[in-house]
Amino acid sequence: MARCLVLLNPRAGTLKDLTESSGAQGPSEKIAEIFAAAGKEVDVRMVPPRDLGSALEEVGRDQTHDEVIVGGGDGSLSRSLGRLLATGKTSGVLPFGTMNLLANDLGVPREMDEAIAALARAEPKRIDLASINGRPFHSISGLGFFAQMARARENARGLKGLGRYAGFSYAALRAFFRSGRSRYQLVVDGAPVKVEATAVLVTNNAFADDEWRRPSLNEGVIEVIVAHSGGWRQRFRLGLDVVTGGWRTNPLIETFRATSVVVEKTRRTRVWVATDGELTRERCPVAYEAMPGAATMLTPGPAEDTTGAGQLSGD
Repeated sequence: MARCLVLLNPRAGTLKDLTESSGAQGPSEKIAEIFAAAGKEVDVRMVPPRDLGSALEEVGRDQTHDEVIVGGGDGSLSRSLGRLLATGKTSGVLPFGTMNLLANDLGVPREMDEAIAALARAEPKRIDLASINGRPFHSISGLGFFAQMARARENARGLKGLGRYAGFSYAALRAFFRSGRSRYQLVVDGAPVKVEATAVLVTNNAFADDEWRRPSLNEGVIEVIVAHSGGWRQRFRLGLDVVTGGWRTNPLIETFRATSVVVEKTRRTRVWVATDGELTRERCPVAYEAMPGAATMLTPGPAEDTTGAGQLSGD
């Protein structure tokens, strides 16, 4: 019987809402029940962000658990990646945040009961990570517009009566008007590239052409997406293309695929960077590296067909 530890961030937006709206059976009880039905011994703990690191260090020292699942948003998982890797155990993620990029790309359903059931029966697979200045991250890291958006979102969290999605929209709008052009020196796999851009985004593997979803998590590359400077009409058009999925063909966009990239902002020794939704002040130059097969993650298989409709009938 697999032994699984589930660490839930009680401050994660979706989990907080679910806990407040649950009846007699809350998220912890549902996880325990569904995992037990799948033949797994589970230990569910509520761990605030400040204690997540010490909880994972404790996991790394003992042999009590085979799997560790973090329930929270992209930031909760990203902050714990280094310590998760150090445990040497299979990891998983329950999507209780706003964006849940990694969970979505792993195929974990968004609805709570379905997500828990999928993780309970998921199989371990190797996936890529990337690193920023030596620290691992799982999805995206951005300068310029993306950092401005993260800063605006932090400010929006203090506004009373503003929900998560309204706060996200507020942050995007504020960042749109505050982001100006900046000069960046990129070194893409050793080749220098100078750009004037409103944003530079580095992703762990590449997004699909028509949506913000990565079809593969094991290509062994990072993608650099440069949003070149333009007038406000061009930037507005780019914003619409980002929402509707046509951003790759927008004339302001230039992309590079590589295994390493160094980003330096002209005349700056430190820059704001948003990585997996978390805002940090990074020393320049900012170095990114691909980390092929760096993590073992629980990955759900195709949804089970219980109706029989999906069975082959030809004899």
